[in-house]
Amino acid sequence: MISPSELWAFIQHSYAEADSQLPGGPPSRVVLPKRYTVTFNAVAAGGTQSQVLQIGANGDFFMARMSFYATPNPVVAETFSTAIIPAWRIQITDSGSDEQFASGPVDLSNFANWTPGSNDQRDEPYPRIITGRSTLNLQVFSYETVATYNVDFVLTGVLVKTFQ
Repeated sequence: MISPSELWAFIQHSYAEADSQLPGGPPSRVVLPKRYTVTFNAVAAGGTQSQVLQIGANGDFFMARMSFYATPNPVVAETFSTAIIPAWRIQITDSGSDEQFASGPVDLSNFANWTPGSNDQRDEPYPRIITGRSTLNLQVFSYETVATYNVDFVLTGVLVKTFQ
């Protein structure tokens, strides 16, 4: 996980140019942990599904990690050490900028920086900045041949609030 001091340095650097234009110096900022969640229910083999995620208007979201948890549909009990990795691809688009997070749909395990052979999902190489009031469109594409899954996605990072 990225350290708090590294994340704070990244945040300060991201705002540095805009802050230098302000009379009286940089504004005050507060950094709060934040998670945004999206659930895809009963995505059948070969199916697609879309969800919309609204980023709050009260600050910019610096996403450090995207993780997921999958369960078969219908849901059955699982042990903690059993990780289900659906054969899905995902594309995320910021509808405000029309910027896609990848050039095309990416395999779920790659998108979440999954480490093969473990239950560990890694951070993004750099935090992704998603400005306040943004809408993210998430679309999944199943290339399963039989199974239907439910998947919860969690975008983890910090919400940066700026006060003048």
